[in-house]
Amino acid sequence: MSKAAFLAIFLFLSISLLFSEDTKFAVVKIRRHMSAEKRELVDKTGVLSFEDDSQKLTFRSGAGDQFAIPYSDVTKVVFDTDTHGAAWIKSVHVHDRWLYLEYRQGDHSEKVLLVLPRAIYDKATAKSQSLFGERVTIANYPETRESIVDKSRIPDWKAKYSIKLDRTAHPLPEVKPDKATIVVVCPPLIARETGYGTEVKLRANGKVIAVNDMGTYSIAYLDPGKYSLISQSDNANGFEMDLEAGKTYYFIQETVIGVFGRILTMLSRNSPEVIMYLADGAYLSDWKRKN
Repeated sequence: MSKAAFLAIFLFLSISLLFSEDTKFAVVKIRRHMSAEKRELVDKTGVLSFEDDSQKLTFRSGAGDQFAIPYSDVTKVVFDTDTHGAAWIKSVHVHDRWLYLEYRQGDHSEKVLLVLPRAIYDKATAKSQSLFGERVTIANYPETRESIVDKSRIPDWKAKYSIKLDRTAHPLPEVKPDKATIVVVCPPLIARETGYGTEVKLRANGKVIAVNDMGTYSIAYLDPGKYSLISQSDNANGFEMDLEAGKTYYFIQETVIGVFGRILTMLSRNSPEVIMYLADGAYLSDWKRKN
């Protein structure tokens, strides 16, 4: 046997062994509804395992959350990230790293959203790609966020809005052939802060098109064109992008409570799968201007 052939076999066996053992990731959070009656989302920490011997992806938490999905039943895997402020220091940023899964269960499809620690994100991504191949999508959007320091760029900065949580209607976004659809969700820092009393505006070329509180979502329809999209609370930031008719765009307005109780926001463009999962755990924002 030639040296090259021996080396090729050695590498093949090494890679096979690497991915044939169970791979466990601790401190993974499952984000799920508080209960069958309460749509708010809560996080429960557990262990995510790629069990190659049994060919199953499993999760178990101390709170009793668990699943065991055969590899062959996984239909979609999406890795996504967003950025928000940490604690009260607006200059420090934290990334939420999402793992969204869809899988077959009997005659229907189920979905689950996990939050991964930074230390394991790349390893979990590589492991998933090795197992699920083309079923894996890594969300990546080109927009670069800019902080807006000059408040004169924001018309009616101090305009106030009232927000009610609509606990009955839960509409889904429509695709309109002559409009661009915007879906924006504002997740609470923790479930009990839903309806906290924040006021986070989304502006398109200066005009307010959505106002969210923690735990709400909004839908807006815009004419196609180039827009400056800005999320505004006690600070403001956003980006420019071209919106096309017949397409839907998905965003997160992250919030953090800063020094002296200031509500800070950061706008992030994210995958439709993650946004619609978060919106399913949020209430429609019924907003209107006060003054």
